[in-house]
Amino acid sequence: MPVRAMSLSNDLQALLEPAAHAQSHATQVVRPQPAAPRGWESGVRYEPGGTMVVTAPPAETQPGGEADWRARVEEMGLAIPDGFRVRLVEAKHDPAAWHRDSQGDDAVTRAVWRCRYVIEPSVPAWLSTGDIDALVRDAMRRRRKPRAAVDTAERALVVVYADAQAGKVGRDGGTPELIARIADRFDKLDDHIRDLKAVGRAPTVAYWADAGDCVEGFENTAQQAFTNDLTLTEMVRVHRRVTFEGLDRLAGRFGRVVAATCGSNHARVRRGKDAVGPPVDDWGIEVLSQIADAYARNTDAYGHVSFVMPERWRDSVSLDVAGTIVGLAHGHQYARPDKAVDWWRGQTFGRQPIADADILITGHFHHWRAQQVGNGRLWVQAPTLDNGSDWYTVRSGEVSASGLMVFSVGPDGWDDLRIL
Repeated sequence: MPVRAMSLSNDLQALLEPAAHAQSHATQVVRPQPAAPRGWESGVRYEPGGTMVVTAPPAETQPGGEADWRARVEEMGLAIPDGFRVRLVEAKHDPAAWHRDSQGDDAVTRAVWRCRYVIEPSVPAWLSTGDIDALVRDAMRRRRKPRAAVDTAERALVVVYADAQAGKVGRDGGTPELIARIADRFDKLDDHIRDLKAVGRAPTVAYWADAGDCVEGFENTAQQAFTNDLTLTEMVRVHRRVTFEGLDRLAGRFGRVVAATCGSNHARVRRGKDAVGPPVDDWGIEVLSQIADAYARNTDAYGHVSFVMPERWRDSVSLDVAGTIVGLAHGHQYARPDKAVDWWRGQTFGRQPIADADILITGHFHHWRAQQVGNGRLWVQAPTLDNGSDWYTVRSGEVSASGLMVFSVGPDGWDDLRIL
């Protein structure tokens, strides 16, 4: 009995103690190999046409020439087809990559090169169709695709009326010259509409975009009290009647017309140089409101004309123009025209009215400018319609040319931009 007890005790002790081979394995701690940085995992991606994008394992030496590239790709077990070449497209030096030289060793840091290659045809595919002369000849002699007889897509005409500054006297005259200039541009607008129809790009809807500074005002500079040829109420009256004329011309030609305006500095209601009231306390906004009231009394003639004005605490607006978002702001919000794009970016981050605009229209700086920014966005600064900015000419030597800016927007974006 005691012997059996001793035997059981020894068996129990043996079960509790780990076996010799298990102990030897337990001393080899296996740590996972650190993963490659995101996007640099080794592997192959196959592209259409037989091209392969190869991300090679990290190497301690800098990549050399094409022979070295080829060797590194072949080390991955890839066979490079006849007529193909290896090209290095990206190399990144990692000065502190983690390594483990053998199983069970501690990880250390060591500089490595991470490389990506392309395996592609040695000769571009298009060269196999013939020499360059034949390629150019065939392309130029191709049969043109017939244009669709009827374009049912909406096309919008945008007319930008900017910086008329009624009442201002300058090198190009005063109020009589201003009105004559605007009348001439309206005649050219009629011609432009006919030209678009003649080439098969007739607009189906029109947008009137008033970019601000419709009147000169009296509180912006001291000289206005001595150089203006109209009183403030007369300035407002001239602007209202000119706007009536411009919108009447569009309303008589298009089945839908949208009129929009924005706040500006010359038209802002002021006491001295200080603005009074919210941003919408603006003579240009008030005039468009008056016209909207008048049109509302005659829906038979003007029921197809709508109006867009800024919210009470905003001075810019956005419009959906044939599927393209067009923003309208005066431009006095920044000190120099070069700052327009920076200001636009800030408005986007602040989710302001023009945040989603594909095209931004501004005025204020009295010269025409256009710049493509970001991913296909367009900033266009409209020219002035006023009698000249002599103070700017004296300071800079630059003379701005007057004009009425127009452009079209269709399913493929903007086109037909002209200064009339």
